[in-house]
Amino acid sequence: MPSSDSTLSSTQVPRRILLSWIFRVTRPVLSPLLASSLCRIADLLAGVGLFALGAFTVVALGIDLAAGTAPAMPWKTLAFMAGLAALKALLRYGEQFLGHLVAFKSLELLRAEIYRALIPRSPRVMAVSRSGDLLSRATKDVDRIEVFFAHTFAPLVSAVVVPVTIVVVIGVKGSWLLAFVAFCFLFASIALAPTLGWKASLRSSRAVASERARLVQHVTDSIQGMSEVVGYGRMASRLEDMASIDRSIGEASKPAIMGSALRRAFTQALTLGAPIVLLALGLPLVQAGSLSAPMLAAIAAAVLRLTETARGVEELAAALGNSFAAAERVYRTVHSPVEVPDGALELPAAPSHEIRWENVVYSYPKAAQAAVRDITICARAGEWTCLVGASGSGKSTLAQLLLRFDDPQSGRITIDGFDVSTLTRDSLSRELALVTQKAHLFRASVLDNVRLAAPCASEEEVREACRIAGIDADIKHMPQGYQTMLGERGSAVSGGQRQRLALARAILARPSTLVLDEFTSHLDAELAASVRGALRECFADATVIEITHRLDVMDEVDRIVVIDGGRVVQNGTPGELWAVEGPLRTLAARGL
Repeated sequence: MPSSDSTLSSTQVPRRILLSWIFRVTRPVLSPLLASSLCRIADLLAGVGLFALGAFTVVALGIDLAAGTAPAMPWKTLAFMAGLAALKALLRYGEQFLGHLVAFKSLELLRAEIYRALIPRSPRVMAVSRSGDLLSRATKDVDRIEVFFAHTFAPLVSAVVVPVTIVVVIGVKGSWLLAFVAFCFLFASIALAPTLGWKASLRSSRAVASERARLVQHVTDSIQGMSEVVGYGRMASRLEDMASIDRSIGEASKPAIMGSALRRAFTQALTLGAPIVLLALGLPLVQAGSLSAPMLAAIAAAVLRLTETARGVEELAAALGNSFAAAERVYRTVHSPVEVPDGALELPAAPSHEIRWENVVYSYPKAAQAAVRDITICARAGEWTCLVGASGSGKSTLAQLLLRFDDPQSGRITIDGFDVSTLTRDSLSRELALVTQKAHLFRASVLDNVRLAAPCASEEEVREACRIAGIDADIKHMPQGYQTMLGERGSAVSGGQRQRLALARAILARPSTLVLDEFTSHLDAELAASVRGALRECFADATVIEITHRLDVMDEVDRIVVIDGGRVVQNGTPGELWAVEGPLRTLAARGL
């Protein structure tokens, strides 16, 4: 099976396109980001003001004490600083609240976008992708995009506005020479430091994201296959495989860690160097009388505070690598090719439909030979048509092509003359229902699982569908009846109960064409006959297409089509086929 990354395209997506897509999807909830940015700008200005005012006051008091003057306590200044600190806390809360409000609303929109994108690509996408990887993209990768909203826009805006404002104030109130020096340090902290090792970090983040997806898939497989892992004593090898993937994640993350360390060291050097250089250049100005000592202290403290604030931009650069890598994976999922595009025509509603496969040829991806070879079959409206054959003969493939799990490479499938490729999925799902032997049951109640086919159905309608499917008596003996939780993947029920619950779903939908794929494979002969009889009564006017290995019920159907090696080898009524030596009697002799 190909990897998900190869299937969903691994071509690097330009960051400009990623950002444009992210903000287009999340545009309805982005308005609070402006208020978040304003709060952050005011918060940073208040923080710089506290540092500068504190340094100015302390140096001024020190000068008075050194001169032998008893300074008055600056109560008004202290009160102002206390108020500024309280305001700063409020602004910080506002920035974080509004930023994360946008972030979580945006993640909700992005997850909905993924789900909407997967609908026209399923179930084909599940056949060529890893379920654990898709789960990782829809959960972990979307979570990592949160940085774009909660930790990107406001920091970037404030990283421009606040330093420019402070540099201008330094030039006006103090010295333009010191303002220029401060600008150089701030520019290096905010514009240069984040770019150090950026490309290597981004490549590393992509590799880590891919390896993490492998880890999620490995854990998913290990948990879902726990019975087999334990039964065959493969616990140690599975753990070793997981440890190997963990080591790969560690190796892949090294460039990102080294880049982060380099940026942190550079930023720290600038943070410590800026006030030292400013003091060295400012002392001659103080001695010359063109700048006061308290003002020089205030300038040094303000720039110290700003260079520390610039560390947030450096941390953002480290987080953005992971976020861009995650955004790429989500983007590729949403924009992967739709190999089975939806049609434009509505299938007209009818009591039953005529289904035709005309010269259909189909091969699974990378298969050595075709699963279906030039097959032509007609399932007449209102009849019960049975497709029989050995395992792997192509029977289930025909049903999947009818439901448009994929399209044939040649030939066509029609419903009442309409090519299925021209019909909308909604109209197909309204008129057709498929019951398989591996139907999925959700971690929900019996009632909700059956209601999947008709969410507005009453409980009485659900009970009637279950009665026809032969499962009503079993449900009544469950601990909470129809409110009984079925557990993960329907673990609380047997294989036969699972099949009958799936059948009840289809009955509740009341389709005009019912496709049954081995729907009684887990039932004994008596129960299977009972369910089949109830179905005949319920769907007397509908078209029923049954795929089965059981030949003991062939006399009850209207038409039998025998398939072998992807070809139709016999076709006719039960009486016609049993009357001659042929493939059907050969299958019966082999004990199919």
